[in-house]
Amino acid sequence: MFTRVSICRIQTRSYYHFTNTLPGSNSTCTKWPLILNNINNGNLLVQPLRLKVSNSGGGRDGHGKIRKLWNTIFGKYLLLTNIVGSGILMVVGDVAAQQIEYRRKKDNSVHRFDLQRIGRMFIVGALQGPLHHYVYNWMDKVMPVANLRNVVKKILIDQLFMSPICIFIFFYSACYLERKTLAETNDELRDKFAFIYCMDWLLWPGAQYVNFRYLDTKYRVTFVNVCTALYNIFMSYVKHDY
Repeated sequence: MFTRVSICRIQTRSYYHFTNTLPGSNSTCTKWPLILNNINNGNLLVQPLRLKVSNSGGGRDGHGKIRKLWNTIFGKYLLLTNIVGSGILMVVGDVAAQQIEYRRKKDNSVHRFDLQRIGRMFIVGALQGPLHHYVYNWMDKVMPVANLRNVVKKILIDQLFMSPICIFIFFYSACYLERKTLAETNDELRDKFAFIYCMDWLLWPGAQYVNFRYLDTKYRVTFVNVCTALYNIFMSYVKHDY
């Protein structure tokens, strides 16, 4: 009797099955070819043929390309991602605000969307991207451990410093693009700042707790931008219709 070694391939892993069968017998998985290399002192040494298994539709290659693209976006080009993402999600919020304004006014004589306003909001959002990018990276370098104490410190920095700065950037850049004078901008900011800043304290501490406690540094600005897309509906309404 010979000891015959056969190979079964299940999904992408190989399992060797030893059966006591005569050569040429139709045992399980004998259709997989093997090359007998040597028999030395009763030890049977075998080398299985390497069979390339490819997934139909190139699923594995597609997954690898997506992973590579994802690592590039949130790695090498993270600053650009944060700038463009801030602008795009500012636009998303403004478009939603314009839609709400249009339906509320029910005035068919005006256009549903103001494209110039959308362009201005993209610039306003993009200007805040570098600020978020560098400040969040700095905070994570200074306070790398995501414990409760550090998270509270980061939230306070965000609310006491970042929030007012972002409100100033929003109004001054938007008013500048609207060709308003400095005096007009100051008057508008004076009228609306307190209301917006109070709303900031209702929304952002909870959102930033999740951000600083559970997310990696490279995803912080994107998370803020997603939240901002909803918050910007309110901001755009206050800026243009409040």
